Parts: sequence; C-alpha cells; structure tokens
Amino acid sequence: MAECINLADIDAAVSCVDYDNAGGLMSRVIYGYWDDVATWPTKPAPTAGTGSTTTPLTLAAAGAWVGDVVMKTGKRAYKMEFTDENGEFTMTDQGEVGGESVLYQLDLVRAKINNVIFGFMNATRGRKMFFIVTDKNGVNYLMGDEINAAKKVAGDAVTTGRAGSDLNKVPLRFTYICPRNLVYEGDTEDLLTASSGV
Repeated sequence: MAECINLADIDAAVSCVDYDNAGGLMSRVIYGYWDDVATWPTKPAPTAGTGSTTTPLTLAAAGAWVGDVVMKTGKRAYKMEFTDENGEFTMTDQGEVGGESVLYQLDLVRAKINNVIFGFMNATRGRKMFFIVTDKNGVNYLMGDEINAAKKVAGDAVTTGRAGSDLNKVPLRFTYICPRNLVYEGDTEDLLTASSGV
C-alpha cells in the first residue's frame, strides 16, 4: 500500500503559540456564491517522484488546503458580521467504512430581524455558497470546493423573543461535506475586491 502521509511524534504543543487556545469564532465570516469562484484550492497530495515512487505528506501538510480561493473576473466575496459569541463551527465525521466524509457545519446568530438579513436569507436559499470561517485562534476553515458547495439548511427559528430581555434574532445554519478535515491557509483579502485577472 502506498504511503500517503508520514506519521510523526505529536508533542503537547507543536510550538509556543499552541499553548494559546481561545474558544469561539471571530464575529465575521467571508462568503460568496460558489459559481463566482474561478479557482479553488486543492486537497493535499503526495509529491510524485521518479517511476512509481511518491514522497508522503507531513502531518502539517496533510491538514491544509493547497492554494487560494480566486474569484472570477468582476466578482468578489463579501463579509458578514454576526453577533459576538453567537457563532459555532463544527466538523463531524460521518459515513460508513470506505465512504467516510466530514460534515462541516456553521451556526451563527444575527441579532435583530431586518430586511437586509431577510434579503441574505432569500439570496442564499437554494444557492451554492462558500464560506471562510475564522476561529478566535486565527485559524481559517473553508466551506466549499470545486465539487461541493456549502448550502443553507433548516436551523432554529427566527424569533422576536418572548420577554423584553430576550434577543430578537435570526439564526442561520450552513453545511458542507468534505472528504477530509482541512484548514485554509490561503488568501482572505484579495478575494474581497472585484477580480480583474482570471
């Protein structure tokens, strides 16, 4: 069997900054229409050598997308702010042996019902989307690839709240299925400006 990933010792902390660990998400996500993307990052793969030999991936390389999300000419991604400490991103293993995958799920809450957030809900209903989510450790996660898109799914109800102290809120849920657990180390700035190149 071909060696795809080299095993290695994993210490309690790989580097000094690994001792810093904050829970939660930054209260901002990057999003866009899936079909506005020109180029997607690729899944990590061993390097082909001479003949039938390959160089296996390191553990670090095996856990990250390779490349950037690049938008089509004239298209861009957008930012959305949501209520702080009201967002959660999860990755859940699923599937039977031989068909395992990972369910990425983004849940967030936007405080206060208004026409703009309803417009966002209507714009994303039934549409293929992508999201870049950042946790409070500064790690990015990409929901969407060249084959599979993120999609809005049913979540908790939009609510005005019952008592005066309740939060008037719009909960949102998006899911994406990926074959692997991967972080995104690519661009999160240039894609926010309309592309003029691809």
